[in-house]
Amino acid sequence: MMNINETSELLNTLLSQTDKKSEKKVYTCFIRTLSSLKKKDLTKNQSQLIQEKLSSLNLKATTENRKKYYKQKLSEFKAFLKNEFSFTSAKYYTEIWMVYGMIFGTGLGLALGTALGTAFGVGAGTAIGPAMGTAIGLSAGTGAGMVFGMLFGARKDAEAQSQGRVL
Repeated sequence: MMNINETSELLNTLLSQTDKKSEKKVYTCFIRTLSSLKKKDLTKNQSQLIQEKLSSLNLKATTENRKKYYKQKLSEFKAFLKNEFSFTSAKYYTEIWMVYGMIFGTGLGLALGTALGTAFGVGAGTAIGPAMGTAIGLSAGTGAGMVFGMLFGARKDAEAQSQGRVL
């Protein structure tokens, strides 16, 4: 069974054997995640589950596209940590909620912008038409949604940090 230290050693070896910047980035991220786990006060059961997961990832396998393989394994490992222990990476919720905010804000901005554009178009003749109102509404809605999403996500990140769930 592979433990955290053995996995870190393997990844450090792979890191020293490559010159590819993108590949180094994957190894470094994986090593950073493992280092954060070492600092956690894990129970014996948690440590056992992590060792089993690391062993099941088959990180010693030889593959043609190492970057793609290890990136996939890193994603799988992070998903395991999130699902099993609710561990997240820094700014996890901020990034997720920013996207949700942009999606919601775009929809709201489109509806509001179309209504504004039509109202302005009727009220001011052809000075501002529906297309201009829609463009303004989309921009404002997307921007506002992104800001609100980031604020909500930052609050969730702070909560996760205070509970010791951030890696």
